[in-house]
Amino acid sequence: MKTSRSEFKWLQTVLNLLFPQNCIFCSGDRREGGEYLCRTCFNDIGLIHSPICFICGVPADISYDFPQDEFVCGVCRQSPYTFDRARSLGHYDTVLRQLIHHFKYQKQLGVLSDIDCLLEKYFSEYKKEYSGLTVSPIPLHFNKMRERGFDQAFLLARQVARVLHAPLESALLKRVAVTSAQATKTKSERAQNIKGAFEINRPEWVAGKNVLLVDDVFTTGATANEAAKILKKAGAGKVYIFTLGRVVVGKGLDR
Repeated sequence: MKTSRSEFKWLQTVLNLLFPQNCIFCSGDRREGGEYLCRTCFNDIGLIHSPICFICGVPADISYDFPQDEFVCGVCRQSPYTFDRARSLGHYDTVLRQLIHHFKYQKQLGVLSDIDCLLEKYFSEYKKEYSGLTVSPIPLHFNKMRERGFDQAFLLARQVARVLHAPLESALLKRVAVTSAQATKTKSERAQNIKGAFEINRPEWVAGKNVLLVDDVFTTGATANEAAKILKKAGAGKVYIFTLGRVVVGKGLDR
């Protein structure tokens, strides 16, 4: 017999009461929090709000004291991205980083329940900015997905589409090249490394669509930019990016 979403959540609640688990970040009691985080740690996640760069979404207080409305940061002015706009839910540090790592590397897919709460909270404020978009993941290469067992970007894109009540197209892009790890590379090296990594599955699915590409972490934007470039060459209209985490370059790692 198939278990419904509400029944599954009820079962999880009962199990948590009978066999309470500790918060994955502070190791404290999380019975009054989410499935993996206690209430204090959940509330400590640093959501990104304005002022931010209108294009890439970098928080303005990183390098700007008095930003103007819809200002564009120095990086975007000097080296414009192909995508139209990028936004991230929160800073990729401390609690959010631990949550993403638990999901991505420790393969704890139950973390999606806590991520759901974060997405609901974030998009309740910014939902209007995402109207008319088709949601799609930035895909993993098949070999990487087979090794990991799942595609985290697809699972995130599915949750984002559900929260936004937006259409989900899981196969707009395919990753055709196995790329080396981006973590230790400079911005220019990342861009070169990811070049040619994506192809369009079926151009007729892309032409005329405004697309919201979803991934887990934004560092330099090289991966997102290459994906957006391929979509626009195939006739996509606007291409927006949404990630869970935003790295301040030099303080975090990309996929």
